Amino acid sequence: MLRENPLRRVHERAEASFLPYGPLVEIVESYGRPEVEYAAIRKSVALMDAPHRAVVELRGKDRLRFLQNLLTNDTSSLAPGRGCYAYLLDVKGRVTMDLNILHRSESTLLEVDARLTESLCHTLDNYLFADDVKIFDSSQTMGRLTLLGPRAAALLAMLGTLKIAELSDALASAQTRLGGVDVVVFRNDLCGEMQYELIIPRERLVPLWEELLRGGLSAPPPAPAGTWREQDGPSPGKRPMAVGIGWSAFNIARIETGTPILGIDITQQNLPMEISHWYSRAVSTSKGCYLGQEVVARMHSRQSVARLLVGLRLKGSMPPPAGTDILHGAEVVGAVTSSCLSPMLGNTPIAMGYVQREYAQPGTDLLVYNEPGGIAARVTALPHWAAPPQAAS
Repeated sequence: MLRENPLRRVHERAEASFLPYGPLVEIVESYGRPEVEYAAIRKSVALMDAPHRAVVELRGKDRLRFLQNLLTNDTSSLAPGRGCYAYLLDVKGRVTMDLNILHRSESTLLEVDARLTESLCHTLDNYLFADDVKIFDSSQTMGRLTLLGPRAAALLAMLGTLKIAELSDALASAQTRLGGVDVVVFRNDLCGEMQYELIIPRERLVPLWEELLRGGLSAPPPAPAGTWREQDGPSPGKRPMAVGIGWSAFNIARIETGTPILGIDITQQNLPMEISHWYSRAVSTSKGCYLGQEVVARMHSRQSVARLLVGLRLKGSMPPPAGTDILHGAEVVGAVTSSCLSPMLGNTPIAMGYVQREYAQPGTDLLVYNEPGGIAARVTALPHWAAPPQAAS
């Protein structure tokens, strides 16, 4: 049975199409104009419902020490308002899930894939002995929205009292009020643009969604939620108003930026070092013992990894589907995990995938076998595309 989403009827009125995200969650695929939704990410402000994300809350004075003994990154010295990204590994050193750790003065929030909250709480409870830590699954009480684009900061500043400079670092967080709603906001740029993640009481999702879409104007927008509108007010075209987007537009933008997603590009078959450019983001190589650490330390010291996540730029006009074999000559050396046509690269097909280490050097020519004869593909460094500094700061 699908988990209830307070925004479902709002999306239906906007003629959204939906995608399953596991057995319990549906996400918006698109509101019918994915090219407009993508343009909002790159040129203005995009707003995405994120029921596929959830929050587990830890309280108690030992919570950072407890996480330090379990996760791959260093949580011991996090100050309130700071955060980090980390993996939870199994005893063989493979990734079971990834987490955004947001340390607040009164609690620490673990922002995770909504499909994994029950598993996360169970694992944490299994390793909890004498530590002063209490675990709360907040997936049924707290909702999630994503606001991103070059004008996202301006919209947040206009609607609340948030000092955007406080969120200049990755996974920095702050509590504020937006449109009369208490919100925890954290920074997490996954698409090459400013991206702010909002954690909100579920019963306040609808009013905040509507407030963000109309840019703080008291009058309702003249067009349905999720569609592009001409701006109202004393400065026509200048007032930031969010455009509702679905997964299709977001997915293109995150592939362009080389952002791997758990369950798509990161699975329980992966070792942290295989996730190449994401390794240093998730793993502290100087911290002490944690679950799976011996495997990680051994691979790091020997620099021994059998395969790596790489970018691929392809010939032709169609991106290969996930799972497509990657070949060197007649030998299968890897597989595609994500792909799209990149608007920022002239609609060139691009992809991410794992290849054997000896073929992971940028400039290596390979074949992607999704049609007779295969399609020429060249290994590229990730990200495929990056915003100019002034557009992403």
